[in-house]
Amino acid sequence: EVGNVFDLGQKYSKAFDMKVANDKGEMIYPIMGCYGIGITRTMGVIVEKFHDDKGIIWPKSIAPFLVHLVDLQQKDKAGEIYELLNKSGVEVLWDDRDDLSAGSKFAAADLIGCPVRIVISQISLDKGGVEIKLRQETEYEIISIGKIVDFLKDV
Repeated sequence: EVGNVFDLGQKYSKAFDMKVANDKGEMIYPIMGCYGIGITRTMGVIVEKFHDDKGIIWPKSIAPFLVHLVDLQQKDKAGEIYELLNKSGVEVLWDDRDDLSAGSKFAAADLIGCPVRIVISQISLDKGGVEIKLRQETEYEIISIGKIVDFLKDV
């Protein structure tokens, strides 16, 4: 149950002396109703529908962040990418924690479920850029830093 319907009867139409003409032209108090959607219930339905054994897979249209930026000992470069993406209007969650392994950060990224994971590490830089992986995919690709924003436009 995501939404609710409440039958208000004529309680408020009578209280405010609100009348409408029926099909016979008679003035009557209308029967009223109100409707509501439960945000927390909606979130639960979304998670129930869009997940795998690792965590949530947020649809891009409702994701709290488009990108989960995973910083593996590259704070300065990660900061540059974070600023670049923010200036381009991209919502970014930056995992800059120093006390976790790469595997722990990847597991956290999968659990949170942002549509795109970007990993910046010395290995990715040596290969020419950053690792970009879509949450629902198993493989990543190396994209040069200058092409990240264009790549994200096509996601």
